[in-house]
Amino acid sequence: MILGDDYIPLTRDLNRRYKAPVVHYIAKAAGFIVNGLPLKLDDRTPTYVIFDTGLSGMAVSDELYQGRNLQARKNREKSLWGEVRVSFQTKAGDEVELSARKPITTPLGQDTPWTKFKGNLIVLGLAFLDGTSMSIDIDDNKLQLKK
Repeated sequence: MILGDDYIPLTRDLNRRYKAPVVHYIAKAAGFIVNGLPLKLDDRTPTYVIFDTGLSGMAVSDELYQGRNLQARKNREKSLWGEVRVSFQTKAGDEVELSARKPITTPLGQDTPWTKFKGNLIVLGLAFLDGTSMSIDIDDNKLQLKK
């Protein structure tokens, strides 16, 4: 049980609204920064982050992957996914951030079980959770991260 407002709210939208076959641990991203440059997240569509301890690095939706590729080429960056930071807003209004250096990153592709979903997906793996304890209250849809 997670007490107080020091938690990240979890959502079940992919399962409820888009008929995903599995209930994932999902939170809405507040920010996505790569190599110090923020990637624009569309306010009209959600950006969901799936926490997957079976993944080593990160997988992102094609739109984010291609957007990052264009940004890196335009800025002549040496590393496409050098330092990646993903932030979340807690119920109390604070910001919590997970980061990784040079995570193995792949695009998710078009073959997903939630074909009607029009937003961005980021799947974070162990590279982002290293040194962090993750507590989940599945009954109340709460996630707490502690370094």
